[in-house]
Amino acid sequence: MLLRQRVRLAGLAALGGIVALLLIMQSIFAEVVSSERWVNHSHQVRATAIQVLSHILAAESAQRLYLLTHAPEARERFQGYRDDATTQLLALSTLLADNPDQTRRLSVLTAQANARLDALQVLMIQTPAGAPPDLITLERGEALMAEVRDQATAIDGVEQGLLAQRQGRVNGLRLLFVGGSVIICLMAGGLVWRLSSGAVSEADRESRMRQQLQDMLDEKGRLLREINHRVGNGLAMIGTLLQLQTHDTKDPQAERALAEARTRVLAINEVHKRMLQAETVDEVEFGALLPAFCREVALEYGAPDRVQVTSTPVLLPVETGVALALILNEMLTPTLRRSDRQSSPVQLTLNVVDNRLSCIIDDPSGQLPTDMGAARLAGIGMTVVQALCRQIGAEMAFDKAGTQFYISVIVPQARKVQAA
Repeated sequence: MLLRQRVRLAGLAALGGIVALLLIMQSIFAEVVSSERWVNHSHQVRATAIQVLSHILAAESAQRLYLLTHAPEARERFQGYRDDATTQLLALSTLLADNPDQTRRLSVLTAQANARLDALQVLMIQTPAGAPPDLITLERGEALMAEVRDQATAIDGVEQGLLAQRQGRVNGLRLLFVGGSVIICLMAGGLVWRLSSGAVSEADRESRMRQQLQDMLDEKGRLLREINHRVGNGLAMIGTLLQLQTHDTKDPQAERALAEARTRVLAINEVHKRMLQAETVDEVEFGALLPAFCREVALEYGAPDRVQVTSTPVLLPVETGVALALILNEMLTPTLRRSDRQSSPVQLTLNVVDNRLSCIIDDPSGQLPTDMGAARLAGIGMTVVQALCRQIGAEMAFDKAGTQFYISVIVPQARKVQAA
């Protein structure tokens, strides 16, 4: 009996560790996305600086062509290049607004570029038609262009250094994400080994884990989308292993713990699967995934049609979608576990008004918790629910009759999907 209690406690501790690591990996994922944006920002700054210099050189060429031919097309071309250079300088000013040092360099570059363009235009105006081409004030022109190049090179050099730092941060976060995935797989494997009847030997398990670890290390250089694919495959594998172990487990409490763990993994996996199908890294169509997700959760308890979903198509940030899916899973689990095939269907409704998203679970049989204390006694993961609500700033409420659960969250980035 003492050994069984130790095994049970070890299993519950491993489950808690997996959930905690999943929350940590969700935060790491958000940091990777943010760091990728900064890498793209540095690329934009460098490309814009190069375009400014290119437009000034093109304007210089157009001016010299005008001095030789006095063709109106050459004057128009000069003016077009000058306008393009001015536009790119404004774009560069917007990009560098958060960097005081770069802003000062840009101010010098803007003054020098305008001085060079003004000098070119003055020479075009002062040179009469038919006059022989002059040296085009090469001494001053070369000095100005050298200063323009120096400033553009300085801006590019600083951004190149920032790019190296930011890319290093992205690579570090990716390695951390892969390491977290490996840790989750190791913990899940350890849980299965603890609760199994010994069908899989320790040597085989360690060999499988080593192979998974080697595969992940071989793929660490892949882009962020590849990491998402790997996470999705890992979640599906964990769910399958938990399902197999549930069938082999004779202890009712252990079986219940495994079933609840599997539904949590299914919740996260459904969000990742939808995200990959939509080929996006930061948004998920939450309204479309709800019916399939609820059917999967209900199927775990032998009632695939027990939950009826009415939802509004809406795009949510991935971290919000994962948190909501886990919360809804925790609230659906008790009523699905206690009800039978003759019970009235559970209604789940999702609405979005302005920037407020609300979900309502309506169970006519009254199997839902009536308050926070009843929820804890019911054995659901209220610790997880409360942590997730705090994380996304959600509010929740229970009906006193145990027939309704309500959750609401303000999502500034929520966007309704336009009808095709």
